[in-house]
Amino acid sequence: MIGVGVEGPSDMEFWRKYLHRVFSGVRFDVRTLKNRAKLIAATPRLLETFRDVHYPAGIIILDIDKNPCVRDLLELFDVPVQREFRKPLGERYLHLCVAVRKVECWFLADAEAIKAVLPDVSYSAPNDTRLWGIGKLDRLWKQQYGEAATLNKIDFAKRLAPKFSADRAIGHSASLRIAWDRIKSAVARTG
Repeated sequence: MIGVGVEGPSDMEFWRKYLHRVFSGVRFDVRTLKNRAKLIAATPRLLETFRDVHYPAGIIILDIDKNPCVRDLLELFDVPVQREFRKPLGERYLHLCVAVRKVECWFLADAEAIKAVLPDVSYSAPNDTRLWGIGKLDRLWKQQYGEAATLNKIDFAKRLAPKFSADRAIGHSASLRIAWDRIKSAVARTG
């Protein structure tokens, strides 16, 4: 079992479905802390909990939001957590995965999955989706369901998880490529 901390309920829905599908045979304990600030504040407690229940690794997934770089984001965590995140990848127990700008940018990096979930939209992934965030996904949702439609992030996450492929998406998102390496490193510890 690998412990995973995420920001909100749509993140939890997506990662629960996706990680279990991709890494069959590995179990994940995905927990939402309701928002980014609470996830950052609770990370020391999550680290302790994951270790206490003898999980081989832990993962924290969050958005970079308005932080200019990952280094500035790291400074929001307690010093012991910062030290853990900075260990060499092979020695690291807790892995930080940062979506630049939002996790929706990672979703938008897999055009095939987007078209499967929103079949009436015209979409192709750009070279780098970090320039897009929730606004682009909102526009695609409206293109599919009409201008009055409001994006339901939880429903979208549930529908995207079975279609999404990180292997397809990493070519369009540098932050997902880094995060995916960290997730695979955590999974390798279950071996």
